[in-house]
Amino acid sequence: MRHAPDLLFRPSVLAVVQALLPAQTRAVGGAVRSVLLSEPMAHVEVDLATDIPPDEMAVRLRRAGMRFDEAGARWGSLAVASGDEVIDVTSLREDSYLPGSRYPAVRWVNDWALDAARRDFTIGAIYMSPDGALFDPYGGEADLKARVVRFIGDPAQRLREDPLRLLRFFRFCGQYGLAGFTDELKPVLAQAVPAVASLSRVRVAKELEKLSHTPHAVSVGRAMEEVGLKVG
Repeated sequence: MRHAPDLLFRPSVLAVVQALLPAQTRAVGGAVRSVLLSEPMAHVEVDLATDIPPDEMAVRLRRAGMRFDEAGARWGSLAVASGDEVIDVTSLREDSYLPGSRYPAVRWVNDWALDAARRDFTIGAIYMSPDGALFDPYGGEADLKARVVRFIGDPAQRLREDPLRLLRFFRFCGQYGLAGFTDELKPVLAQAVPAVASLSRVRVAKELEKLSHTPHAVSVGRAMEEVGLKVG
């Protein structure tokens, strides 16, 4: 299915896409969701994913005369200045979680399906090309239209890998609604609650701040209490 991505792939974004050629570069994340839901795009940040590793990305961006920040290069992300905005571009990667490690081992790949598999939720694994074509291996567009936040893979395993996903789940529910907060999922979420104490206060505070500005923040707060997640 093809969509009209003109507001997403505005000139500043297209300049980055063109600088990385012949690499394939697609938009992913919140901007894609805004396009699919026909939401206003004026202040929406665009995140891109590309099928080349960060060192090669850097070479091509320098060749094109573009400035960028490499602070996130460990995770494959470069913050590229283009026009009057900064666009995050991240290399496709596969994450492997090892016992006792807080962070995954990262391997650069050129496989869009592997990159999609490491993402948290189906609605976050929808990729859009400049021509409007979607790569949506987990049915994220359908979940988005149904306002369902659904984990990619086994929810219990994904929460064990990174307890912050519990807060992200509720933050996305705050934005899109609680249709994904099912009776089947509730005990899985409750089991993950104790691990939230291992997270840094900064990471927790950032998620809660984002949640507080979402349309369904009040009802999500009650849902959090229902599974024993008390914050603040």
